[in-house]
Amino acid sequence: MRNTIAIARKELNIYFATPIAYVMFTLFVVISSFFFLSLLSQYEYVSLQYMRMNNPELMNRLNFQDMIFRGLFGNLGVILIFIVPFLTMRLVAEEKRTKTIELLYTTPITPLEIVLGKYFACLSILAVALGLTLLYPALLQILAKDAAGVEWRSVALGYLGLFLIGAAYIAVGLFISALTDSQVVAALITFVVLLMSWIVGWSAARLEGWFREFVLYLTAVTHLESFSRGVVEPKDIVYFLSIVLFGLFATHRAVEAHRWS
Repeated sequence: MRNTIAIARKELNIYFATPIAYVMFTLFVVISSFFFLSLLSQYEYVSLQYMRMNNPELMNRLNFQDMIFRGLFGNLGVILIFIVPFLTMRLVAEEKRTKTIELLYTTPITPLEIVLGKYFACLSILAVALGLTLLYPALLQILAKDAAGVEWRSVALGYLGLFLIGAAYIAVGLFISALTDSQVVAALITFVVLLMSWIVGWSAARLEGWFREFVLYLTAVTHLESFSRGVVEPKDIVYFLSIVLFGLFATHRAVEAHRWS
């Protein structure tokens, strides 16, 4: 475990010693803020329309979770498709290109510790990025001036879903980075794979029966949607954890194979 932590610290030092982390945080916050303000404006517009209609029933149906956070979590999930490839592209590919991974092989550090250290470093960056967006529900709670203004349980589950989908994306990106010594190739392939995990569900509308359910199960957005509604289903957790475990296992095998090549 000590070696894993050492690898994670080394990767975090690289992230923060270079513009990678700062650019990632800036892009993530700026783009997510744009979506948040757009959804907030839409909520205010609909609220004014319902108030003019003087319809209490419609007003009661309005809440932050449905009109703001569900859309926000979905948009943040899309942003991760663009952000994660740039976080993971250098993790192993750059080590292979500069031959520094050969130095790691000469130390008493196992391939598993290398993989886990790099993975945990990326997870830390993801957690910080998501933590920066906690300002949005906090601001809404202040504006609501009511303890019941924000459904914090649903918001927490939404962030849990984002963290899990981000963890799955990172595992995929880490594996692809271990297959090449080119950061550009790793980023492009990771982006295509992650994008396909979303758009594959578009074809489900034309399918029927068990095959349609199977295609929907393979779609990442389907599983994130449950969390954004404030619902935790075992199949969604199994889906994300399965991708994480498979990605880490495949990366471990790729690193170990390179060690003896």
